Amino acid sequence: MTRTHRHLMLAAGVAAISAAAMAVAPAGQALDRLSFVTAWLCLLFFAGTLLIGPLQVRRTGRLPGNHLLRRDLGIWCVITGMVHFFLAFKVSMNLEYMAIYVRGAEAWPAPSVRELMYRWAVLASLVIAVLFMLLLALSNNLAIRLLGKRWWKRLQRVSYAAFALTVGHSIAFQILEARNGWLVAAFLVITAAVLIAQYAGRARLRGSGRAPEI
Repeated sequence: MTRTHRHLMLAAGVAAISAAAMAVAPAGQALDRLSFVTAWLCLLFFAGTLLIGPLQVRRTGRLPGNHLLRRDLGIWCVITGMVHFFLAFKVSMNLEYMAIYVRGAEAWPAPSVRELMYRWAVLASLVIAVLFMLLLALSNNLAIRLLGKRWWKRLQRVSYAAFALTVGHSIAFQILEARNGWLVAAFLVITAAVLIAQYAGRARLRGSGRAPEI
């Protein structure tokens, strides 16, 4: 499969899922539903990019280089993540949202704690957006040639910080919005899969005497 075909397939899949989610959304909540769906698509693409390296190490015992599938999944992680970023600021950064989920909520935790979580999650989203733009700028051959493989790889490692912030951001909003148990379980499974795979990949590389850069 060529990269063009892969991007077309990913674009069609994202468009179809987004359109279906908006079509079945309650009246007046289409943008809310699209924000929700793009957040999950971003998380899935992000997990995919971080699983490819450990899986290749597991299969071959070698470090992955400039893996094109990983790069393409990363591009769609950024695209869906930035769509979610802009939609979330429209649907979540307003007085109505604050009144329902932050200051006026009666569920655990207390409003003061909820407001702190909310502010932290918003700040994290801004940092994630900046890191995503950096990672998108690195997702091309020109960046590799200009920076050299060593510096390109070093800058690519901000993806780990972006993932950690994404996990923290997601936890905060799942608590604020009291997400369903199956959604929380799915989030935990995805996060655990990435963490376990990364740990296992690094352990194998350390055992073989290679630098654990996956």
